[in-house]
Amino acid sequence: MPINTGGISFNESMASAKKGIKEMLLPKGLRARPLDRIPPITIVVNGDPVPAGRPRFTRTGHAYDPKKSHVYKRMVTQEAKLQYKGPMLEHKALRVEIKVYRPIQTSISKLKHKRRAEGLERPIVKPDTSNYLKLIEDALTGIVWEDDNLITDVSCSKYYSDDPRIEVTVTEAGV
Repeated sequence: MPINTGGISFNESMASAKKGIKEMLLPKGLRARPLDRIPPITIVVNGDPVPAGRPRFTRTGHAYDPKKSHVYKRMVTQEAKLQYKGPMLEHKALRVEIKVYRPIQTSISKLKHKRRAEGLERPIVKPDTSNYLKLIEDALTGIVWEDDNLITDVSCSKYYSDDPRIEVTVTEAGV
């Protein structure tokens, strides 16, 4: 006697049953959801980029940021609040791409200036990209993302430009 599967094949009904069992076995947060990927978030901070400075300490052992880093971090935070009106990202793996555009020195030849403006010469001098990354991570915590531990993928690049700035692009990390 044939089994009545309601008009679907046996293989289709088995696949459906397996999917249902998998969903029941997975914890609630890991179950398949509709694609709710976040759109790319881009924040641009105009002006000379400032890296995170080494923390300083008072005589009593209290740590604080150097003034220049502190002022720039507040500027990045204010720009982020103006440019990003969405919800704070939480419980998602994030990819952050940072492009640092440093000013071109005025004391170089026209040929070198042109090469740097075209991206043929890149800054290989201090400060390190990691210091820019640290400042951006700290400045955007609590505004764009809940905690910087959500960042799983990072790309940070330095360039020369006549228009110095930092561009930060946040996307959901690929699986």
